[in-house]
Amino acid sequence: MTDVAPSLPTLRVIIVADGALAAALTDELGAGADDPIGGSAHLTGIVEVVQVEHAEEAVELVSATTAEVPLVVLSGRPGGVDHTIDTLDRAPSLRRASTLLVTDRAVHDDAARAIDGDRLDGVIAIPWTAGALRLHARSQIARWLRAHLPDDPRTGSLIDDTERPLELPDSEMLRDLEREPAAVTERLLAAIERVLGPRPRLHLPPGIRLTHQGEGVNGVLVVLRGSVALDRSTRVGDLRLHHGSTGPVVGLLSLAQQRRAFFTARTTTDVEVVHLSLEQLDRALRSEPEVGAAMAAVSIRALAQRLRRSEQLQVEKIELNRELDAERERLADALHQLEQARLELVEQARFATLGELAAGIAHELNNPVAALDRAASYITEDLERLVTSHPQGPALAQALTTARDRPPSSTAEEREQRRVLEAAVGDRELARRLLAAAVTDPDDARRLATGPAGEIALLEAAAGIGTAIRNLEVGAARISGLVASLRSYARPDGDPVEDVDVHQGIEDTLRLTAHRLAGARITRDYDEVPRIRCHPGQLGQVWTNLLVNAAEALDGEGHIRVLTDAPDPEHVRVRISDDGPGMPPDVLKRAFEPRFTTKQGTVRYGLGLGLAIARRVVEQHDGRLSLEADASGTTATVILPVAGPADDTTSRPQPPSPGG
Repeated sequence: MTDVAPSLPTLRVIIVADGALAAALTDELGAGADDPIGGSAHLTGIVEVVQVEHAEEAVELVSATTAEVPLVVLSGRPGGVDHTIDTLDRAPSLRRASTLLVTDRAVHDDAARAIDGDRLDGVIAIPWTAGALRLHARSQIARWLRAHLPDDPRTGSLIDDTERPLELPDSEMLRDLEREPAAVTERLLAAIERVLGPRPRLHLPPGIRLTHQGEGVNGVLVVLRGSVALDRSTRVGDLRLHHGSTGPVVGLLSLAQQRRAFFTARTTTDVEVVHLSLEQLDRALRSEPEVGAAMAAVSIRALAQRLRRSEQLQVEKIELNRELDAERERLADALHQLEQARLELVEQARFATLGELAAGIAHELNNPVAALDRAASYITEDLERLVTSHPQGPALAQALTTARDRPPSSTAEEREQRRVLEAAVGDRELARRLLAAAVTDPDDARRLATGPAGEIALLEAAAGIGTAIRNLEVGAARISGLVASLRSYARPDGDPVEDVDVHQGIEDTLRLTAHRLAGARITRDYDEVPRIRCHPGQLGQVWTNLLVNAAEALDGEGHIRVLTDAPDPEHVRVRISDDGPGMPPDVLKRAFEPRFTTKQGTVRYGLGLGLAIARRVVEQHDGRLSLEADASGTTATVILPVAGPADDTTSRPQPPSPGG
């Protein structure tokens, strides 16, 4: 059927139609030498025309052959365009074919997907002009061949009697749109000069205004060489809106603005122009049709360039706005971080001030505490000498010593002791007095009950003095312990301190925050852990924040458990747990954010930076702080390296995971 070399694939046009329309389409596309638009342009010998009734048959046909399908022609069956093309697209060779719709329907509402998918290349109305469908098909096939088989020699056969490739447009204006801009400008000038004769060339330097914004325009200038920019004055200054998209004819579009220039056209290089008055332009347009076609082509091209430039500027504007929004967010975040840093500095300054005050208070308390301790010792010695000369001296001395040295007893223990004495002496009030006189032995109680009446009163007085001395010594010792803890807590940072006992630091904090932990039952579960190198004062802040947070979660009643262990020889782990209500996940993930609090808008400790500062301190010690929470409570886990914070870039062992 064809004279094509065997190495070339068969080209097949498939018609999807039935009845009389299928026959008409087959006759039109298979026409030979009687082609009314030129015998050299027929398809016979180039493509094979095949007709099927349904798209499914086309899919089966191409699946059984290696033929290429550059074109599918289908009929406009009601409701079937999208469905037919969807079916055709099941076969890859049909999916890349051009598609022509031949229809006698005035309206189609069944081709939306085809248009959206760029699968409809042309629509032919029935009836069509003889040869028009064939010409359309040849152009589509030629374009398909150039796109998919550019080296196929059959493309050269698809020409008309003027040797013009059929995929190119036939009208002069469409041809001009496909020519190079300089060639179109030359054609435009040649057409003008055929009417007006040779036109003088004007040579202009850079910076010359060809049109003036807002001023009248009574002609146009054809730019033969050089560059012209379009500027516009606005409230924010002069803006250059077009340069590469100005076009070769300046002033033409201003004629549509009531002959007022919308831009100021200004030369940016040496230019060569031809000036045409409005009358000369009108004469050329009336006398030479090619002037109008070329003028329309350059105007459309200039408008297209300006639209593309405008769209590009719009895209750039959107991108810049997005970048500005992102930069604004970054700046807002930076400002927020600076504010948090400022608040942290305030908090640190407050701690530093408290540290200085604590150190001063501790120093000032040392002397009076020492005086109290010495006074208690002197009073004890003097009283012992005084009672020795009394007739009941040994008994009084024994009562004083017993009352001073006996450990504190619970209310239940005292109640039991009172019942034993009451059973021995048979008098409740006397039993109370004997217990106050440090008498606990029933035999001694019976002896005193039958002795002189004033003996019990003397013993009560001696025991009362012993109790007072004990309270004085305990109070002095308590103050001494608090002062020692305060001095340790307030120790200036400076260099890290070696050989620090983590347990002692926690105990110091527990003593100093006892008033904040009221109502909470504290359980200590200390394991053997190595001493560490650290900043004790900074870690004191960490223990304070974690313990106070745990106490506040209990709201006055509950259990706080402090556990320590060594997950490995190079780290110490401290866990502080409470059995409070825990934290929901959305709160837990924000717990370390500065200024984040769940305390109903009130900050009951510091500036709402407690956990944030605690984490920062732990991380500065090359450690890790984490939180875990569920319905049974919250656990804060601190892992610290034994080696302490790094003084330089020397790497430290990484802490194990909090649960490890």
